[in-house]
Formats: sequence, structure tokens, C-alpha cells
Amino acid sequence: MVSSTRNSHIISLCTFLVCCYCYSCSAKDIITRGEFINDGHNYLESPGKKFRMGFFPHGNTTELRRYVGIWYTMDPKTIVWVANRDKPVLDYTGVITVAEDGNFKVLNKDASVYFSTTTGNIAHYYISN
Repeated sequence: MVSSTRNSHIISLCTFLVCCYCYSCSAKDIITRGEFINDGHNYLESPGKKFRMGFFPHGNTTELRRYVGIWYTMDPKTIVWVANRDKPVLDYTGVITVAEDGNFKVLNKDASVYFSTTTGNIAHYYISN
């Protein structure tokens, strides 16, 4: 029989691991000024969980190319929109952000702009459905 102290340690460890996993794969449905979505396991997800938006690779090439797009959650290979189609980020340092001027931007570690809207004065962006 396993002692209750050992059980509580196992439960604590499992809870910690689940929290770490959820933190590392964060999904939210809105991004506001000054917030960032990093390339990796972070993405925006529509409230209905039908769509996701984030970074993805494209093509079978030896060159690293990272794009920002929207895809179906149930079919991640079906991309429905791409922001930086003509200018992929060439490493994993890309971020999605809403800049202080209110524009949605795709940047890299050097703050080079790979995509930007020109709407201005919008405090946040989200994907719907």
C-alpha cells in the first residue's frame, strides 16, 4: 500500500507537470497591445476552437522558413490565410504582436517587420468562430 504522504507528492508532481505543459502550450483568443505570441507552442485559438493562428513551417526545403497563418484546428495542414507569405521569418525568433500604434505585426529578434497591417488605433485582435 502506498502511503498518503507519497500519494500527495505524486499528485503534486502530476499537477505541476500538467501546469507546465499548459503554460508551454498556451492558447488564447485575443492579443492586445504590447502582448506577444512567440514562435513555438503559443498560438491564438478562436473561441469556438475551430481555428488557430500562429507560426508554421512550409514546404520540404532545407532552408528554415516560418510563416504566420490561420488553420483549421481539426486539420492543421489546411492553411486558410498567411500573413507573411512573401517574407518568411528565417529562424525561430519570430513573434506576433499588436504594436503601440495598434497594428498587427510579425517581427523577428531584431524587430525587423515581416508583416504589418495599416489599420492603426485598434487595441486588440482576435480570431472568431
